Amino acid sequence: MNVLSICAAALVASILSVMLKKQNAEYSLIITLCACALILTLVLSEIMIAVTSINELVNRAGVNLNYLSILLKCLGICFITEFAVDACKDASQNAIASVTLMTGRVSVLMAAFPLFEEFLSLTLNLCGGGI
Repeated sequence: MNVLSICAAALVASILSVMLKKQNAEYSLIITLCACALILTLVLSEIMIAVTSINELVNRAGVNLNYLSILLKCLGICFITEFAVDACKDASQNAIASVTLMTGRVSVLMAAFPLFEEFLSLTLNLCGGGI
């Protein structure tokens, strides 16, 4: 992944989108969404390399893989939600963006719930009153 080429593509797509917005707002939005999808696709390969490296580090450290899984799920939910919210805002759909943001927050809370449960159990065990 070349950051310079991705930034150049983003800049070109932005300029095209702004130029088209006056004549045809629908095509402007389509260009924006296609550029975002292309950039996300290019970045995904790098993310997979990073996840593999993190997985190896966690294995060497002897940490429970469930923690890593929950962390990566929450991170993925945050990225996807942010992308969807920004796309909704670009389309001037602020109400849908707000609901999407709330949905993402609830999803992160539900994905991280096993960590909260384990933390509470550990805390109660340390205080002498296990679950």
